[in-house]
Amino acid sequence: MRTLPIPLVPRWLRYLGAGAAAGALFYFSVLSAPPVAPPDPGPFWDKQLHFLSYGGFTLALAYATTHLKETTWKRMLLVVSIAIAYGLVLELLQGLQPQRYLSLGDALANVVGTLLASLWFGIESRVRYIEL
Repeated sequence: MRTLPIPLVPRWLRYLGAGAAAGALFYFSVLSAPPVAPPDPGPFWDKQLHFLSYGGFTLALAYATTHLKETTWKRMLLVVSIAIAYGLVLELLQGLQPQRYLSLGDALANVVGTLLASLWFGIESRVRYIEL
């Protein structure tokens, strides 16, 4: 079976990347004010952003945790649980902000993005990480 070689940067850098993704999600979800009159690129643009953001966050967490010696299922459960919990906490924090609101649609888009990105764990068996 052919494997896909993927560079494996040092562990601290992988966790820094996942932390940066979490920080960006926190900033844009809780700290920054939404635009007063956002452009209207379509009815689902906001949900697409949530979907892609949490898919990327899940992949960053999966990459960061490649060193864990757990089974693939346990690691996947850990990563998916962290990503979903983080998304739900950020949605709850948005509900506490006067200029924001809690959105079940956004939370659902976060979960769907996370679950779709978790398919990576099925593909990962065909990957060969190459330490740099």
